Amino acid sequence: MSDQLKMESGKSGGPVECLGITFPSEDARRDHFLNLLAEKLKDPAFRAQEGFPKGTDKAILAMSDPPYYTACPNPWLAEFVTHYGRPYDPAEKYAREPMAIDVSEGKTDALYKAHSYHTKVPHLAIVPSILHYTEPGDVVLDGFSGSGMTGVAAQWCGIAPATYRHKLELEWKKAGSFTPKWGTRRVVLNDLSPAATFIGANYNIPFSVDIFAKAGKQLLRDVEREIGWMYETLHSDGKTKGRIQYTVWSESLSCTSCAGEVVFTSAALDEETQRVAKSITCPHCGAEATKEKMDLVFESFIDPSTGSISERPKRTPAIIVYKVGSTIYSKAPDKADLETISKIANLGIPAELPLDFLPDCQMTRVGRMRTTKTEAIHHMFLPRAAQGMSQLWNAARQNEDHRIRAFLLYMVEQAIWGMSILARYAPTHFSQVNQYLSGVF
Repeated sequence: MSDQLKMESGKSGGPVECLGITFPSEDARRDHFLNLLAEKLKDPAFRAQEGFPKGTDKAILAMSDPPYYTACPNPWLAEFVTHYGRPYDPAEKYAREPMAIDVSEGKTDALYKAHSYHTKVPHLAIVPSILHYTEPGDVVLDGFSGSGMTGVAAQWCGIAPATYRHKLELEWKKAGSFTPKWGTRRVVLNDLSPAATFIGANYNIPFSVDIFAKAGKQLLRDVEREIGWMYETLHSDGKTKGRIQYTVWSESLSCTSCAGEVVFTSAALDEETQRVAKSITCPHCGAEATKEKMDLVFESFIDPSTGSISERPKRTPAIIVYKVGSTIYSKAPDKADLETISKIANLGIPAELPLDFLPDCQMTRVGRMRTTKTEAIHHMFLPRAAQGMSQLWNAARQNEDHRIRAFLLYMVEQAIWGMSILARYAPTHFSQVNQYLSGVF
């Protein structure tokens, strides 16, 4: 179980107050609480709590920014509630009618789109509930916080622009409701998932936008110097180099009639309409069949994590989408592209790519996890994506500023799904970002 606390934070370099203690700087505050957390981690009773992560002390401390966020049960929760909360007073009357106001919100807000999460609710859909049921300064608990949007909503109650406040107040007035009391609420966010609390912490703990923007641009420049050649392709004029936006890899199927190998994208995708045919015509014998009735073609490989021979679906690069200037083009991979892909594959598994095997569970026994024989994290990344993600992750970890380093990792982590084989090609969609295969991994 992990917890994330939203507390008061001072500006970088100046005095900061946290849980009633004043520190000369953020670094001093963090060092103080990290030392306390390190001592706490040595307590067997603390580690024996149900849901305690299986990470090492070093890993837990590296992820944590106590007392704001700990990658384990947060030992400062009681102190937080004591310091900022108010004891229950039976003489104090509290009454709220059930909220009967439309809170439907779209999913196009920039804050919402900053990081994906599978059970995410827009913060603007949460704001009305917090305004209706709480007062400024109250403590709000979200015990199943996911990506931390309740924390964002609680802060939004204090920083919402005048246009938003005016719009919401008019809606409430028309509905016959009282005028909301604007002001930030304090929040305790909790979730069992370390990924969720990591996302929630970065959504809520303050950081310098300017410093992050500078560090982020530098990170991308550094990585480009290292692996930019992996994303170069030759334009149709035979001279100009383009920048690859993405490459479509196609699985191969076995024809039910002649057992010939059929590259799915080449056989099923109509280049003019960009639609995928329901039935596939075998280029070898002319027989027709649906994809569901054809078997995947597998290839053998030596798994670098075990040294043993394993199998994976045979995948072929079918389409390269690239940019020259501001114009986007597409083409079939040429000889030079295939040579580049082969060169990348020969580099081997990068050191930063996790080699963990997935635990045996329902998810791994059914659907695409089973049919594709995907058993480990490194099975989910093709060679170029593995190199790119590893370079980005390693570069982000090198930043000396803890807060900026955490947010750089947050930025890179957002790309993990899209760089994996979970991403699918959606030819009729305007963007290939976040086009994930649903219900299969």
